[in-house]
Amino acid sequence: LFWLLNLLNTIFQPNGLEYENLRIAVSAMDNPMRWILMLPIFFLLRSYRLDWRLISIGLSIGVFITVGIAVHEIYFLGLSRATGGFNHPITFGQLMVATDMLLWVFMIYAWNNNKKFLATVLLFASLIAFYGSLLSVTRGAWIAYIFMIFSLIIYTIKRSIFNKNYLFSKPVILRIFLALILFFLVSQTSQYNTIQERTADTIEYVQSKGKSDIWGSEGLRIDIYRTAIEIARNFPLGVGTDNFRNGAKAVVIIDAMNNPNIEVRNGDDKVLDYDDLKQDIHKYRILQSAFPNKGAIRFTAMMDHAHNEWLNVLAENGVAGFILLTLIFTFPVRIFWQNLNHKNEEVGMYCYCGILLILSFGIFGQTESIFSSHAIVIFFIFFLFLFLAQIFRLIR
Repeated sequence: LFWLLNLLNTIFQPNGLEYENLRIAVSAMDNPMRWILMLPIFFLLRSYRLDWRLISIGLSIGVFITVGIAVHEIYFLGLSRATGGFNHPITFGQLMVATDMLLWVFMIYAWNNNKKFLATVLLFASLIAFYGSLLSVTRGAWIAYIFMIFSLIIYTIKRSIFNKNYLFSKPVILRIFLALILFFLVSQTSQYNTIQERTADTIEYVQSKGKSDIWGSEGLRIDIYRTAIEIARNFPLGVGTDNFRNGAKAVVIIDAMNNPNIEVRNGDDKVLDYDDLKQDIHKYRILQSAFPNKGAIRFTAMMDHAHNEWLNVLAENGVAGFILLTLIFTFPVRIFWQNLNHKNEEVGMYCYCGILLILSFGIFGQTESIFSSHAIVIFFIFFLFLFLAQIFRLIR
């Protein structure tokens, strides 16, 4: 249903907000297609029991390769934020955090099943993944670690309140200790200055209530969120998949028409008059409304998405899209939770992996439109299908 709604939104858009050409319309269908095109993988994984050790080793190899690239980018190419071979540092950072969490679970499971050497390898891989997230300076993704601690406590209680193998096992304590040491070492490098500066920018913008810079800073997300909500208010059925910018330009113009005291600027920082706003909406790449003399931003069409998955879907696919996206995240949690304390420990392990996967990407989705990235959507769908399929196979 989520795929079908996205498909319909690439065919029908509100009057005046149509895609500029057919190529853009076809491109908008690309990411949503993954939900259908990867379904055969789900049925294939339901047919065979996979060795969890191969899955964990595969994740580890991926970490070593991508973080190796990230180290080269930071210390040899001089980049301020590593991409790890991906197209954006945020994508890299989010995948490293998510992979780190999964490796934690595999590490605990390996240790409890007397796979000491494998547990050591997974501990090291997990630590390297955490280091990769530091190199990406993706601060919003680190919030997931806070929730992971709480989830680990809940997992321990769910499995057995007296079982210390999950919460206080040696690899867990060692992993936390080594992470603190690693963070201290990173704090002594120039990379830490990037983390400090970008965090300070965000705090400054929030404290200034959006007045620090009309065209930027980290706090621009606040303005984009406000714009996404306004798009949904004006277009409750959505403006079309991957059509957020046109929807944002529409609300900027509508706002200016209804409020004569508002000024609208284009990408060249030129103030547009009433006649300019009546031009074709595709004429301007960027539009932004604000109070006169570069006051606080009201609405902005500076970005291609809302930097929040739920608000982005609400703006592009309407209320129905918002509901379906929420069900995609909540329905699997119900399956994972019901089988978390299954007598087969491997089932419980996959369930906890699934919960962490959904939890982490749910958190990532609060500060980024995660499914706008090919790598993110493929990673999420594949491992969601993998955990659900293996649980089904093991129980059956």
